[in-house]
Amino acid sequence: MNKRLSQGLKTALKVVVSAALLYLVFSKLGVANLWETLKQSSLISFIAAFVLVLGSKWLSHLRLQHYLRSIDLSIPQLTHWKLYLQGMFYNLFLPGGIGGDAYKAYVLSRHFPVKIKRIVAALFLDRLSGLTALTALTFLLSSLYFGLYAAPTDPVLKSVLPLMRYAIIFTPLVVLAFYAFHRIWFSYTLSVFYPTTALSFVLQAIQIVAAYVLLLGLGSFENAWPLLLIFTVSSMLSVLPLSIGGIGLREVTFFYGAQWLQLDSEMAVALSVLFFAINALVSLLGLPYHFKPAFKTTT
Repeated sequence: MNKRLSQGLKTALKVVVSAALLYLVFSKLGVANLWETLKQSSLISFIAAFVLVLGSKWLSHLRLQHYLRSIDLSIPQLTHWKLYLQGMFYNLFLPGGIGGDAYKAYVLSRHFPVKIKRIVAALFLDRLSGLTALTALTFLLSSLYFGLYAAPTDPVLKSVLPLMRYAIIFTPLVVLAFYAFHRIWFSYTLSVFYPTTALSFVLQAIQIVAAYVLLLGLGSFENAWPLLLIFTVSSMLSVLPLSIGGIGLREVTFFYGAQWLQLDSEMAVALSVLFFAINALVSLLGLPYHFKPAFKTTT
């Protein structure tokens, strides 16, 4: 099959999945009801969350710089920040074309005498580092919520309650597993393991705080812990290449997660929509660099 046709079919399938999941959630909630919940949101909390998310993206760009330097690829910080924003824009708004990471790999391989395999490895480890921290924090939040607050009535949830309460033991195990993976398969980047892992935990924590600020703006004080747990789970699932930029996957995770934990589904999905809106606005900062890129691709 023609490569372009195959890519087009994959993109079309992702669009269908995103549309179907959004229709499922919105048809059950009612768009009018969701809109009423969204109108309760505080503009100040939205702006504060935007600043926090933007700060987390800055830390994420610094983490990638560490990985690139470990393969002897050094880029001025401002230039790399422009490239990073451009990649974010491509990831969210041009899903049918070249992805942000693929674009960065292509551009960097054209401008620096570093093997493409090592550039791809650096980009892959950068993503995996973030996912590792997110997974570890999800286990931590699970232990805090189910250990201190939750008294579930759902029979399935009650049956796994002991595991949920002691999920914190998996937090260091996830990090150790990532370290072992690093050491065995990508030992040439091991020198940046500690700073990149630290950055991953800090930036993921900042995003959780941003979600909490949005919840405060929505007036959801009592159910913050379980909603933040659902937030981290939805962030993990949105990484799966099943929809356009995780759209639909996040919302359906929030909807059914809230029902499972006996929470307000409208509030949960509203948090998902607001956080996506912030990510979209941050990604739009990369639009100018589509027209005036950090690196020219014609060399």
